[in-house]
This record gives sequence, structure tokens and C-alpha cells, in this order.
Amino acid sequence: MKHFLIAFVLFGTWLYFGIRYYECNVKNLCEEPKTSVVVDTIKVIKEIPAKKPLTFLPFSITKNASKVSLIDSVSNPLQSFFDYLNSNQQEELVITSFFSKAEDGAVALSRNEILRKRLADFGINVDRIVMQTKQEDFAFSESNQYDKGFAYEYQKMSEERMRAIDKGIASKILYAGFGSKTFKPDNTLNAYAIELKNYLTKNPTKTVEIIGHTDSNGEAEANMWFGKERAKSVMQYFVSQGIDVNKLTISSKGETTPIAPNNTLEGQRLNRRIEINISNN
Repeated sequence: MKHFLIAFVLFGTWLYFGIRYYECNVKNLCEEPKTSVVVDTIKVIKEIPAKKPLTFLPFSITKNASKVSLIDSVSNPLQSFFDYLNSNQQEELVITSFFSKAEDGAVALSRNEILRKRLADFGINVDRIVMQTKQEDFAFSESNQYDKGFAYEYQKMSEERMRAIDKGIASKILYAGFGSKTFKPDNTLNAYAIELKNYLTKNPTKTVEIIGHTDSNGEAEANMWFGKERAKSVMQYFVSQGIDVNKLTISSKGETTPIAPNNTLEGQRLNRRIEINISNN
């Protein structure tokens, strides 16, 4: 009986491995299923921001000179800068003055001052302009001109910058159209009226005093009258621009408080002015 069991076990073992060999090696029916391991691979690509293309002011520069020339004086290209700054009271204009490797950096600073005066003469508030310089690798034309000497962009002002601008609005001297006895509002006065209206909206308790000044030509009594008439014209202009007349007062100091000598034409021009003082109600 013992031998029978041993033989039976051996036969069963042989039969099992024989069948497995036939199924696996001959018929290929018992291939182990492959475990599919899915690995999510996430490519982290650090995007390099595209370089913002430069936009240029319509002025050309001259090699090794502080000369700044308006490229197109016919279509009045500065008007768009004036309009944008007046419509966006929380923004400022940032200007980069370029100088070539063949130039000294001081020439770019001189160009900045000339450009600043050109913009101010047009009526743009230069308090809202930030100017900087940068050296670039560029070549001047055969006539020593370069038309891309000033790049610009607009940016939102910081709270600190806006406070500084407000200080300038609260104490202002205007020269717009006051050289004659008649009133001639221009871009400077127009821009200031917009800024003043915005300032009074933010500071409703403030009031505005408009003071007229003259040079010393003519009689003192007449100059006192002229000063007051000019102050009245400015007040009326402010009212026409939407500023509450109840926040405005006028006065005149005539020729009594000059800020420059009256014996020169330039001194007389500086003395013919409107002074704006803002205080709490």
C-alpha cells in the first residue's frame, strides 16, 4: 500500500508539470500578465516672459550732443501723452534715455532735461514723469541722428508717489497765458484743472485760493486790478471744468510780491503768474 501511494504521488507530480510545460512552453497559454505601471510625468517648464517690445517717443537725438528734435511736428504727437495722463490720474510716464557706447552717460542726462522742458512747455505735468538713462549698443545715422533715443511706458504710481503729486497740486504756480492782460487757457491750465478736480474729489474738505500776480509795469493800483481779473478768469475756467465754485476764492497781490527782478523780460514773465494755495475748509 505504501508503494502504491508513493507511485501515485510521483505520477501526479509528473502529470502536473507535464501539463504545465505543454501549456506554457508549447501553447504559450500561461504567460504571466504584465503589470502596467502608469507614471504621470508632469513637465514643469518655467516660462520665460517674452521681452516687452520698446515703444519710443517721437524725438531724435544727435551723437555726442544734448540736442533733442521732434521727429514729426505736423501731427502734434505729444497730444496723445497729454490726453493719456489726464485720463489716467493714477499713472505716470517712465522715460528711458539711451546713449551709445561711443558716448558719455552725461549727455543722456542733458537730453533728459531738454526733453522734460519740451514736455512741460506742451502742458504735461512733469511731476508725473520719471526719467532714467541706459547705455545701449546702437549706431547713429550718417547724419549723426538716431530716432529711438527715448523709450517710454506707463506705470501705476505708488501711494508714496501719489502723495508727492498731491503736494504739488496743493501748492502750484501757473504761467499759462498770463503774459497778456487777456486770459488764454492752454494745456498747462487744462491739465491742472483736471488734477485739481480729482484732488478735491479725494479731499472734500479742501478749499482753493487763487492769487493773481503781475510785473511792475504800469501803476500799482492797475496791477492790483489786473491780478484780480486774471484770478477771476482762472476761477471761471475751473468752474467750467466742473469744480464747485463754493470751494474757490480769489485775490490779488499785484506787483507787491515779485519772485524775480522786474528789470529783465524773463523776470517780468516769472512775476506774471497765478498762485494756487489749497487749505482745509
